[in-house]
Amino acid sequence: MDQIQQTPVAIKPKYALFAGAASLVTVAVLIIAKSIVYWHGGSVAVLASLTDSIIDAAMSGMNFMAIRYSLKPADEEHRHGHGKAEGLAAMFQGAFIFGAGVFLVFESLARFAGHAPAQEHWGGISVMVFAIVLSAALVAIQNYSLRRAPSLAVEAEKAHYSGDIIINGGVIAVLLALSFGAPNWIDPAFALVVAGWLAYTAWGIVKKGVDMLLDRELPDAMRARIFEIASAHKEVRAVHDLRTRKSGMQLYISFDIETDPEMSLRKAHAVSLAVEHAVHREFPNAEIMIHVDPHGIPHDETRHNVAGVHS
Repeated sequence: MDQIQQTPVAIKPKYALFAGAASLVTVAVLIIAKSIVYWHGGSVAVLASLTDSIIDAAMSGMNFMAIRYSLKPADEEHRHGHGKAEGLAAMFQGAFIFGAGVFLVFESLARFAGHAPAQEHWGGISVMVFAIVLSAALVAIQNYSLRRAPSLAVEAEKAHYSGDIIINGGVIAVLLALSFGAPNWIDPAFALVVAGWLAYTAWGIVKKGVDMLLDRELPDAMRARIFEIASAHKEVRAVHDLRTRKSGMQLYISFDIETDPEMSLRKAHAVSLAVEHAVHREFPNAEIMIHVDPHGIPHDETRHNVAGVHS
């Protein structure tokens, strides 16, 4: 779940909502199909895939609500908007995914202990092929949406549904092997592998949510680009105190520029505005705040004494 690269186009939040709605429809269809096959066949591998889809349903519902809430405009009590709702939702999603992985571990161990082997392998294979086709279509929709609305919720869902394609392919391999006489233990063994994958996915989603809630800086490459743009103006002598964070789909960027100490306030403001517009052209979903300092004069403001920031 890497950071979505910024592109010089306006953010269109409706695409994130569209991706969320597409996820809900897709996962509802998959749950119905997989439930029918598991009921008739009893494969733990199919159960693993069904469990994953149930997780997807919970995640998709939570993500859709989080996206809608995060898009609420700033108000008197939330002057920075509601974007961190996406980070909070990611925390809950990660905990839910981990719990589902634990359930699969216990179910797989019970199957190792001698429960009935899976039946009706070809029905399971058919629904897994269907699941792969639907998941691939959904990932394509999510990629399209992310280029227009860099939502953490959609980004997390895309990573998970991309993993679903691999999981469903593994289920097909297991059911094919069983249909040709492979030992029954490979069914619960694969479910244990899926449980491990769920734990890994949960960690990645939780980490993204924590990063947003704790205002983690944007990637170094993006910060370097901001420095480069700000420093390119001929009247800017230096740039310092760059601080960045992400809240929902909104970026927040602040930094200081240094100009000729004899420059008039009007001209210094014009320089600051030109730099702001230059940065905003490349990061259109950013709120940008620039402070102007006179070059060569000691900085006595308290914000310049924050450890690890002033440079």
